[in-house]
Parts: sequence; structure tokens; C-alpha cells
Amino acid sequence: VDNLSSTMTHSVKLITLEGGEGAGKTTQAAALVERLRVAGVESLLVREPGGTPVGEQIRAIVKGDTERTPGAELLLFEAARAELVETVIRPALLAGTYVVADRFSDSTIAYQGFGRGLDLDDIREANRIATGGLVPDLTILLDIDPAHGRARSSDRDSAGHDGTQFEDLSESFHRSIANGFRELAAAEPERWRTIDASGTEEAVTEAIWHAVSHALELG
Repeated sequence: VDNLSSTMTHSVKLITLEGGEGAGKTTQAAALVERLRVAGVESLLVREPGGTPVGEQIRAIVKGDTERTPGAELLLFEAARAELVETVIRPALLAGTYVVADRFSDSTIAYQGFGRGLDLDDIREANRIATGGLVPDLTILLDIDPAHGRARSSDRDSAGHDGTQFEDLSESFHRSIANGFRELAAAEPERWRTIDASGTEEAVTEAIWHAVSHALELG
């Protein structure tokens, strides 16, 4: 770890964590940023939707119980993303800071495409517009059986954490999302790394660090 900052290159700067409900993305994204900082890598943690005044207001809408059409839902996420990329992510990357994102554009393909049934090409075009063509350099898929993940989410919500409207949707919806993420990962193996998220928090943290540090060292 001590030698990581001297051996890595600048080819990997935007790292995203993806996965279904209860996969542990938020916890693991924070742990990854801490590991990077300990290794001497200046890094920034962001979340979607959120991270900006506009994004946080949109987050309150999409996490609430207000009904919306799939198309409106898509555009809400893209609006939050556009603001985050332009005002936070891109400036950080240009300054040489590494960015770790708790969800990014692939979540929209999985949830609004494979889950909600919107056209995948339309979503990809919306993603392109919102991000200005920015694509993650490395994406970690925290893969977990939907039933296991939703049980974790239920336990988390019982402990006082805010749930999401998505958690209340059907088992088939969540299985479609899980399969969608796996399909995306299989289509771009050079960018994606799939990690079994069903293990202990510590084991998953170590697996993520192994994948990320290996990618950074390889450049």
C-alpha cells in the first residue's frame, strides 16, 4: 500500500460502485476512499443522486413516495447527474483528484432500463448528454442475490436509515436489475470487476481494494 501512489498512473481516475439494494455500496465506497487516502491518493467521494444543492433536492424526490412515470424518473436522475458531473466530478478530475462514486450512469441503465423497461439506447443517450461523455475508468459491481440484499436493506431501515421507493418493488424487478448489472459487466470486462457482496463487510472491503489497487498499478 505504501508504494501505491508512486507506482500508479493516471489512467484510472473515476471509480464507480454499482449493485442492487443492500449490496453495501455506500459503506464500501467510503471505505475505498479512506484506503486511497491512506495510500497517498487524493480522492473524493460522491453519491448519486446528490452531492449538489440541486442533486440533494432531487434525491429527496426520488427517495420519497411521490409517484412518477418511468420517463420522469429517468430525467430526474439525469438532471442530478448533469449537475454533479459539471460542478463536482469533472473539476475534481481535472485537478488530479480521484473520484469514487456511489452509483453512476450504469445504475440508470440497470434500474430504468432493465428494471423499468425503458429503451436502453435512449437511456445511454441520456447518460451521454448528462455526463458530457464521461465514462468510469473502473466499475466495481457488488453482486448479491436480491433476496439477501433486500433483507439487508430491511435490517438497515429498521436501524433508522432511510429506505428508497425501489426497495418496495417486486422480487422480479430486483432480479431484472441484478441480471442487468451482470449483463453490463459481461459486455465490458475491461472496465468492470465483479465482487461477491454476500460476505462480511471486511472481506468485501479487501476484495474491492485488491481489484482497485491492481488496476491502479497496472495503469
